[in-house]
Amino acid sequence: MNMAESHDVVVLGCGLMGSALARAFAAGGYSTAAWNRTHERAEALTAHGVRAIADVREAVASAPLIVTCVADYDATLEAFGDIADLAGKTVVNLGSGAPDEVVAFEAAIAERGGESVDGSIICYPQSIGTAEGAILYSGSPEVWARHEKTLMALGGSSAHVSDLVTASSVLNIALVGAFFVASLSAFVEATSYVLKEGVDPALLAAMTPITLDFLGRTAADAVTEIATGQYETDQATIDTYLAGLEPALACIETAGLRTRVIDAAVENLRAASAAGFGSQGFAAHAKILARRTPAFDGSRA
Repeated sequence: MNMAESHDVVVLGCGLMGSALARAFAAGGYSTAAWNRTHERAEALTAHGVRAIADVREAVASAPLIVTCVADYDATLEAFGDIADLAGKTVVNLGSGAPDEVVAFEAAIAERGGESVDGSIICYPQSIGTAEGAILYSGSPEVWARHEKTLMALGGSSAHVSDLVTASSVLNIALVGAFFVASLSAFVEATSYVLKEGVDPALLAAMTPITLDFLGRTAADAVTEIATGQYETDQATIDTYLAGLEPALACIETAGLRTRVIDAAVENLRAASAAGFGSQGFAAHAKILARRTPAFDGSRA
């Protein structure tokens, strides 16, 4: 292959996110190529300085850094097809998956002689390539160090979070897949009640940042409490929260609204109180989760 066909990075997968990744690399001054099963999607990136390559083997061969953004891990390996030699290549997979899939993918790349880093995107495509763009990377620190400058072109808020290759996947599942979605769902339920009761939406919008700031500080405390198993508190206890949440739930239901997420929060607090943890801090209901899931280290909860 001649030098004209060599690139700094190739992106496999040109959906909304993959296209944003390719554009960001090119805008950052990196020679960038892209491949997609539907070649027209890759060709659409040529206007942004990205070379579209129709053959996946040629695409993989064209760069030492291969960034994949395909539907899932199986689809990513399928895209590699019968390419058996990845010596000298680093594969950075930015598709979402479970921790066991991350481990299996790392092993599959290693079997082909390549190295890999796992990543989880925690921003929208329009933030890729900006200071707000955020991707969590995990895996070999040495491999990360080799490609850090290039990968940071995808977002100024990105970071290598751990040498444990599954860390970015676990954080994505917990913070985005679980916490963010559940919290936003609870907010939608609460907002529906506020607006149904005739409160000015502007007032709710003004109060929301204050509430989120308090949530952030309380959540940070909860991390420490769960990690250390220390739930003693001189502030609101589980029983205090329950005493406030039960009548709040009753008011919302009286207004004719169904609140599935808030219902679940009440159920958790009731179970924790019934288990004898009512006088401890809010995060102490992690103990009832430990009882449901024996694999969780209850001694730390």
